[in-house]
Amino acid sequence: MIGDQVHRRHPVCPGQTALVVSVALVLGGGGIAGAAWHGAVLAALDEAGWDARRADLVIGTSAGSNVAAVLRLGVPPADLVAGALGRPLSPRGAAHAARAGGPMDLPAPKLGWARPVAPRLALRAIARPWRFNPLLAMAGLLPTGQVPTAVIGDRIRATHDDPWPERATWICAVRMPEGHRTVFGRDVDDADLATAVEASSAIPGYFAPVEHAGATYVDGGVHSPTNADLAAGLGFDIVVISSPMSGTRSALRTGWTGARPLHRATLAREVRTLRRDGTRVLVLQPGPEVVAAVGPSSMDPARRRRVAEVAHADVRAHLASPLVADRL
Repeated sequence: MIGDQVHRRHPVCPGQTALVVSVALVLGGGGIAGAAWHGAVLAALDEAGWDARRADLVIGTSAGSNVAAVLRLGVPPADLVAGALGRPLSPRGAAHAARAGGPMDLPAPKLGWARPVAPRLALRAIARPWRFNPLLAMAGLLPTGQVPTAVIGDRIRATHDDPWPERATWICAVRMPEGHRTVFGRDVDDADLATAVEASSAIPGYFAPVEHAGATYVDGGVHSPTNADLAAGLGFDIVVISSPMSGTRSALRTGWTGARPLHRATLAREVRTLRRDGTRVLVLQPGPEVVAAVGPSSMDPARRRRVAEVAHADVRAHLASPLVADRL
């Protein structure tokens, strides 16, 4: 049934087998800066007239999986940017923050030698470079991270009374050493949300891989920063993509932008896949000012407030354009 295609445990519209979904929300990876970007995006969308809590399907990767977990609790989108800006929260947002234990304090990565995550992935890329994902190859060579992901999962366990959200939620990770994308909530239905988000957030070289049911998982961004193609073929009226790791054309002309051109190309392929079925797609990605605010590291907590501030203004201006406003 169509509902089973979207969520094996909870169809998008309980009690219905026909496809009646309208909006899928994709929240990509991007570290601390990415979470701040998502908060700004969701707050701006709310101000423009669309509350992301109504999304029929949320697809979260890495930082986006953390934001998806908060959103599925019913925390108002305005609180997601207010927290980053140090502004007062709504009663619901304040209650969530109290249960979570305040802002997340990520420990510094542990230095020293560690074996590569999956060296065979890099060897396979050398043997068949035309058929291999460069992100997977690079991730395979990175040292196995040492920081436990419990710092992420414990917050979710403290705030979520149920093991999984009632509304359709997909969390993306990559199973190692095979390098296969795995979607918690679709492919794996015996893990709780906290475990799924830990797996999706296990950045190679920083966080320790996550073990579940005999399998090992790392950050879903190793496959794709957004994994937006998962929404293809499901009949959504529109797919909204928040992609903090790519960038607009003007952003990529500002000088060194790291892997953003690669991530933009990956996103473009996914968008083409979505549009091939006639799905409308709204892509929100950082402009030059936001890229400058993020700086060289998306994991710098000192830049969180500035990123949220600039991103909020940037996205609000974009959504105010007549073409985009009509879609909302």
